[in-house]
Amino acid sequence: MTTQLDFTVGAAKETAYGTAVTVTRFVESEAKMKFDVKTETGKGQRPGKPVNRTRRNYISRFEGSGEIACDASTRGLGFLLNAVLHAVTNTVIGATAAYQQNHTISLTDPIPTYTIQEVLPTLGGVNAFAHTFTGCAFDSLELSAKEGGTVELKFSVIARDLLTNVAAAGASYPADDDLFTFVGGSIGIAGTLTEPTTTALASLSGQPAANIGEVSVAVKRNLDSDGWNLGGQGKRSRPPVLGKPEVSGKITAEYTDNTLRDAYLTQSTLPLVLTFLGPQIAAGVQATLQVVLPAIRLKGEVPSSDGGKPIKQSIDFEAFDNGVNTQPVWFVYRTLDTTP
Repeated sequence: MTTQLDFTVGAAKETAYGTAVTVTRFVESEAKMKFDVKTETGKGQRPGKPVNRTRRNYISRFEGSGEIACDASTRGLGFLLNAVLHAVTNTVIGATAAYQQNHTISLTDPIPTYTIQEVLPTLGGVNAFAHTFTGCAFDSLELSAKEGGTVELKFSVIARDLLTNVAAAGASYPADDDLFTFVGGSIGIAGTLTEPTTTALASLSGQPAANIGEVSVAVKRNLDSDGWNLGGQGKRSRPPVLGKPEVSGKITAEYTDNTLRDAYLTQSTLPLVLTFLGPQIAAGVQATLQVVLPAIRLKGEVPSSDGGKPIKQSIDFEAFDNGVNTQPVWFVYRTLDTTP
């Protein structure tokens, strides 16, 4: 017997595109996968048949997509970051049991694909059925944090196929995972950037900002949407290939000075370092999630009155390659996980 609370979602990297593997990594998630059976109807008409006929209605394409949303935790998050970014270095920190994962944007096709399995309990808890999605490619991620909340992530997925005859894998989770929250966060958007090394976090020479109440960062891989070729039987016949990545975000800041206004008006280039600290996981090492953007430019806005309330600015930004730093973006993750 199960209850409506017994939903699980797991994933594993495939060795061959679209060939199911047993899922081994599980996420406490509000995953929402869907599978579309797209149909078309022939254009011909026949006297005495005023509505479309079943014999002229056919399947044109199968296509899956979805989203995995989760709180940022101190264990297991590197697996999902790597599924989007694809490039990672994983280094033990000194003589401790902690590791530092530096995730960056890969530049090589073909990208890895994954099997994702959702186990869905039926009403009343009589049964639970597994939906196994194969040929899954992770197209984007978005990290967000706002006052009073946890750090949240959303990962968008496209899938090749849905299997309903694969047995549900037994779910397992780390016993010692904690959450990254806004309370443990800080953000810097000024000063000179020191890049992260394999065992050291990034840093800025300036002081952390004290006026930002909400922040988000998104990475889009812009995977291509072709590959439905003859012989594929309505399914994608090859994994998607990389497009041109986009890195962007938004900050919501109280109007305390003109630093952001002037940076927008002059289109100055600023570094951004967003850091969330968790509990101590080894001697001298705290669990950490850090986003490092060496070069952002603001898209607005200038401050305006808000009816007597404290003035806030909602400012979109885009990250660039400045030709100086070795990467346009890092996601740095300190954890007890031995592998991403």
